[in-house]
Amino acid sequence: MGYLAAHDISQHRRWDLIDGSRYGDQDDTPRPRIIPIWVVDAYRPQRVGATLMQTLADDFGCQVADVSWSSPISDAGRRLARRLSPDGIWGS
Repeated sequence: MGYLAAHDISQHRRWDLIDGSRYGDQDDTPRPRIIPIWVVDAYRPQRVGATLMQTLADDFGCQVADVSWSSPISDAGRRLARRLSPDGIWGS
């Protein structure tokens, strides 16, 4: 149904998810970083990606909005990121 791999890293920049916008200032707070996240198209409406993200955040002891995303981020990944963190994401 879905797959998520992550590791901890402490170099992130805030991004508002708007095409062409620049990343914000660097933040060195330790955060879990998604390496890839992938969900079968048929399971996306069942919020499998959101469940994987929440499980990662819970395991690390942070909020979903504090999880860092590796780039590049696919179109499906951006849709998930916007839904889970509408004010922007941490990228690394």
